[in-house]
Amino acid sequence: MVQIIVRKEEREIIKYQLGREAENIGGIALYCPFGKPAVLLTLPYSKEYGVFPTTYWLSCPYLVKEVSRLEEKGLIREFTEMLEKDDVLKERLLAAHQDYAVERMKLLEDEDRKQLADKKAILEVLSGSGIGGIRDMKGIKCLHTHLADYLARKKNPVGEVIWKKLSWPEDCHICDLDKVMKGGR
Repeated sequence: MVQIIVRKEEREIIKYQLGREAENIGGIALYCPFGKPAVLLTLPYSKEYGVFPTTYWLSCPYLVKEVSRLEEKGLIREFTEMLEKDDVLKERLLAAHQDYAVERMKLLEDEDRKQLADKKAILEVLSGSGIGGIRDMKGIKCLHTHLADYLARKKNPVGEVIWKKLSWPEDCHICDLDKVMKGGR
């Protein structure tokens, strides 16, 4: 059984970061250097929310913004081109996708498995899709999911390259609780 331990203050910060209540939250996979949630662990299935194939969710507003800038500059296209030429990178990414699916399946509760026993399509999504729920394990869907996976598990070659282009800010107060409670950034 996955033990969910997210303090009330952390839930407020996460709500602020996402702009909504977090769904299927299983815990916090990584905190930033300033002690705030940066990567969330999400549960793959719940009766209330259904299927959620993104196991690691980047919640840090600073990193979300920086990764969005990289996507806008065409980094997904660059990775796609790199994967066409680099067999080692392709193999490492495939291994990361497969391992992600295994980790996701480990998070399923016994009760969830029983409920899903006759829902093969859902089980196939959870067991057969890669990082962020991508079906084509040779590709890249979203850089945010790759960075979140890398920061949480250190096994994602795409996330590793992204992280080398970024870093934590020297000082950050985006998610300070007093700002969160006031609703401003």
